[in-house]
Amino acid sequence: MPEVSVNQHKVTAFVESLRSAEMPSGGLVNIYDDVHDPYGWRRGRLLRWLTLPRDGGPLVLFVGEAPGRDGAAVTGVPFSSFETLTASGFERLHPVQHDEGFAAAYGGEAKRTERTAKSFWNAALPVLDGLPLPVVWNIVPFWPHRFGANRKPRVPELGFGLSWTEQVIDMWEFDAVVSVGRCAEVGLNNAGVANEYIRHPSRGGAREFAAGIKRVLNGL
Repeated sequence: MPEVSVNQHKVTAFVESLRSAEMPSGGLVNIYDDVHDPYGWRRGRLLRWLTLPRDGGPLVLFVGEAPGRDGAAVTGVPFSSFETLTASGFERLHPVQHDEGFAAAYGGEAKRTERTAKSFWNAALPVLDGLPLPVVWNIVPFWPHRFGANRKPRVPELGFGLSWTEQVIDMWEFDAVVSVGRCAEVGLNNAGVANEYIRHPSRGGAREFAAGIKRVLNGL
């Protein structure tokens, strides 16, 4: 069986390392630092996410590309949004949300739907009945933007974010590591991490994305 418990002090140190990280360029926003997360809302949710109990079955790591403007850049938790942490149908994720508020990383409305987060959990939760929640992470844990809009991470940014991804991989013994999208696949391959690729849901890939998630989880 995989190791399902994580050391609270180790996770706290991990989150603090995100908080203190200095960005290599103005094109990355540190959504966990004191400027963008002054009340620690995102850090608090991420800490709870990483320390959720994950007993009772095989454990999978899904690695995405980067936080999205309406998703993790608001919540601090990969593959999540205001909707998935609060709305009906996503109750298994609600323990991640406590009494924090929600704030956008670049101004604007924070309480918006994020299609990737919604697509991911709509596909995953029905298959996960009786199984532990997977761990989800982004190959670049900081928000890559251009004039406040999402953009794909650049190759140097994949390398910059990789050390945090490697720390997440080391926190558990995973039965499978899955790359969601080509950026995640490239980053994991460059690090020598064996992974199974599934398509990212953007640009018409939602159906293949959902099918890939179900294929991975049903194959455990």
